[in-house]
Amino acid sequence: MRSLKVLILEHNPFQLMALHQMLNAIGIYNVLTAPSLAAALCSLGHRGAVDIAICDPQLKGGDGVALIQRLAVERQARALVLLGTVAPSLQNDLEGLLQQHPLQLLGRLQIPVSAVLMRDLLDRYLNALHQPLEV
Repeated sequence: MRSLKVLILEHNPFQLMALHQMLNAIGIYNVLTAPSLAAALCSLGHRGAVDIAICDPQLKGGDGVALIQRLAVERQARALVLLGTVAPSLQNDLEGLLQQHPLQLLGRLQIPVSAVLMRDLLDRYLNALHQPLEV
């Protein structure tokens, strides 16, 4: 798989480890993991923008939404995968934010995350990168 840089924001250490291992098994080794918004921002500051960010927008303390807003406004990610169930009101807010900024929503995955579905989202992202531009 093409070398992608992925950021995972997840408070639960077990889920964070499982997602990291899943990405490694798929062939993605440049994975930044963060248990908090502060850690995610620190990683982005030191290692630069990512191709894909993975997070639950409904993390306690608002970390998920804050990260998504930061990624969109500062263009620190090209694409986003949402984890978990998203409340309809929050989903509308996120869709509005994503329409205003060049952050592509790849999809939503339920926890526990299926490796097959994760691979499908990543493959679609990579395939879209290789499509010729329409003039």
